[in-house]
Amino acid sequence: MPTEKLLVTGAGGMLGQTLTACLESRGHHVIPMPKEILDVTNYEQVAATLNEAAPHMVLHCGAYTKVDQAESEPGLAYLINGYGTENLAVSCASLGIPMLYISSDYVFDGQNDVPYTTWDATRPLSIYGKSKLAGEKAVQRHLSRFYIVRTSWLYGPNGRNFVDTIHNRALKGEALRVVADQIGSPTCTLSLAEIISDLIQTDRWGVYHATDDGTTNWFEFAREIVRELDVPITPIETKDMKLPATRPKYSVLDKTTLIHTIGRELPPWQESLRNYLQLKKVTDPASIDA
Repeated sequence: MPTEKLLVTGAGGMLGQTLTACLESRGHHVIPMPKEILDVTNYEQVAATLNEAAPHMVLHCGAYTKVDQAESEPGLAYLINGYGTENLAVSCASLGIPMLYISSDYVFDGQNDVPYTTWDATRPLSIYGKSKLAGEKAVQRHLSRFYIVRTSWLYGPNGRNFVDTIHNRALKGEALRVVADQIGSPTCTLSLAEIISDLIQTDRWGVYHATDDGTTNWFEFAREIVRELDVPITPIETKDMKLPATRPKYSVLDKTTLIHTIGRELPPWQESLRNYLQLKKVTDPASIDA
């Protein structure tokens, strides 16, 4: 793919910032659109922005991501993830612009015991998952040239995430209790940004699953995060957390189609985690040595 003009929504968020930097490092002209500049729920603003910017592709990272809070404010979750995505899809369709949409493992019910393929039926259990699926359907309804990229357990620089939370609590000597009965694949935004950058060069439109390689549970993931800190962690069950939103117990995603499409294997989640913790040590030594 030659240098292209790419518009990134949600560019102030955790994935948006990392993806913008990755695309720019590959020589693309990126138009970052944080939510403060582009309100995807405003159709007139979306249409005018895309018409003026005339990007070669829209990469939609903007989203409502408060999984538990969505249960008490479903209207807002659907407004942003469903209607907002539809606004972008309609505008892209009218201008002949392809679109990439970031979706979630939460579109599945977690009842599988083998990784979910891109062909498996969706059945979200939470408002968040249902609103992300609404976005998928909007993209598929209006566009023929699109990528839908489902990912899971995201963490990375420039945003609140599980790795930072566990690591910071461990440094403070806090007691750690982490669920051990949810299975999935942790994914660093640094890895995902590279995957997306590879994928958009292929012009092989469709639905893809993109995570770091390997599977674990939140308890084992937490143990790996604090491996060098020697702090005790107690495994608990999901029911002990009493959270509003129902999580899929098993949300491992089959990435075979993605691997064949981009022509490379994906990094193990343990390697991505080590690289991220090393990056934290370099960028914020106090976070490691406190």
